[in-house]
Amino acid sequence: MKKWLIALCTGLCLLSLTACGAKEEAPHLSDSEALQEATMDAQMLNSIILNDMVDEYSYQMNQEYGWGTMLKSACESMEKSIGEMGSIEFGNEELVSNSVTLDSLGNFDDGSIQILLHGSKRDAIFEVVFERGTYKSFTTNVKYTFAESMQKAGLNTLLGMGTVFCVLILISFIISAFNLIPKIQGAFKKKPVSANEKTVDNAIASIIEKEESLDDGELVAVISAAIAAYEGTSSDGFVVRSIRRFR
Repeated sequence: MKKWLIALCTGLCLLSLTACGAKEEAPHLSDSEALQEATMDAQMLNSIILNDMVDEYSYQMNQEYGWGTMLKSACESMEKSIGEMGSIEFGNEELVSNSVTLDSLGNFDDGSIQILLHGSKRDAIFEVVFERGTYKSFTTNVKYTFAESMQKAGLNTLLGMGTVFCVLILISFIISAFNLIPKIQGAFKKKPVSANEKTVDNAIASIIEKEESLDDGELVAVISAAIAAYEGTSSDGFVVRSIRRFR
């Protein structure tokens, strides 16, 4: 009996600890207020774009709150979307999602709001994101039909594959051109003949021509005289019987 009482008391203690440790859920912004807040933000951005005051408001918001860069990016996102949406038709917005929580004072804390904006050509999802009680981002994403999405996907695929094949063809041409590199290098390695070298070559050629034009008798006389001068004797003391060219 005592064991059962101990087990029961232990279970009750665990349940009480669990209840004490449970965190109280933060209150959420109502859907009507969320729709109103996101609509006002979308109208503000649209008005800034139409009045061509993006830079002015971005500078002002940066000076006051420090999120001028975020506002400029939000205006650029909406301006790009308006080009595909057409003019935005305010007054019939629809709430898509709302996850904004409130702090203890009832102010915006964290979360996001998504609403559907209707345009003259296409609709778009406008999203406002809060973080630590301040705006984090505004984004506008155009909604495309299934056929338009498939067409975009097909064009992107075709463009990607076409780029890959063009690069492969270019690489194949570069590889085939490698055979020309040795020929080009050989052409650059050929040293041009200088003027001095040409003069020497011409002189050698003329000497050879003169030697070839001499007959054997004249050549024997020249050689005999040269030997006699070297030996210090006369050419009568020896006889040249044969002449053989040595190169």
